[in-house]
Amino acid sequence: MRKILCYFFMLILICFAIPIIFTSSKNKETASQNEENEQIPEVTYNYKKYSKIKLYHTATKKTQEIPIDEYLYGVVSAEMPAGFEEEALKAQAVVARTYTLYKIVNRSKHKDADICDSYTCCQAWISKEDRLKKWEESKRSEYWNKIVKAVNTTQGKIITYEGKPINAFFHSNSGGATESPINVWGGSNYPYLQTVTTAGEDAYKQYKSSTCVTKKEFEEKIKKLHSDFKIDFKQKDCIKTEEYTEGRKS
Repeated sequence: MRKILCYFFMLILICFAIPIIFTSSKNKETASQNEENEQIPEVTYNYKKYSKIKLYHTATKKTQEIPIDEYLYGVVSAEMPAGFEEEALKAQAVVARTYTLYKIVNRSKHKDADICDSYTCCQAWISKEDRLKKWEESKRSEYWNKIVKAVNTTQGKIITYEGKPINAFFHSNSGGATESPINVWGGSNYPYLQTVTTAGEDAYKQYKSSTCVTKKEFEEKIKKLHSDFKIDFKQKDCIKTEEYTEGRKS
């Protein structure tokens, strides 16, 4: 009789324990999934609201309204070689889209346009027709499809800080460390753009470069920036680094 009672109580305990184990396991799994989702948030914006963009062409001095995706095809194909890895092109598409939205939201300096096609002012852009002409004929279809795929598969995705699109500066090479924008252009500082080291960039073929100029050319270039500049080339150590910006300390 005692054995029967023991078995009975054990059976009751098992009945209660199994649901608890499964519930605990399920909760852990759900918590883990939620944690992953929090770590990699997918930020999107109202795509219909910004489906078109006013692009200022610096060569013709005319403004053209085009679909934003068409604009981004031109930006990505102008800013990054199509032979790069697909994930790199996707990253470029997200950054280009973010930079574009930042310009729209914060109002471009162009009177009747959202952005221009010059890399010295906004970001580079090239038409499909001109882009195809610059590629080898055998690669045109492959390259253009890669660009389109990179933009389309990241459609609506941007980078934000405190819920707003960031001013997404980008570069091909930072020379081993990024620089704080305030040290480059002055003006406002951006908490999301700070100096960090960038390992692996020395593999880039243009990581190091050199330019030779005459003493006269060197002096003329400096005087354009500092009219009171004087230098005595007879002194051996006439040029030396007095201080570094934050990005060059490393």
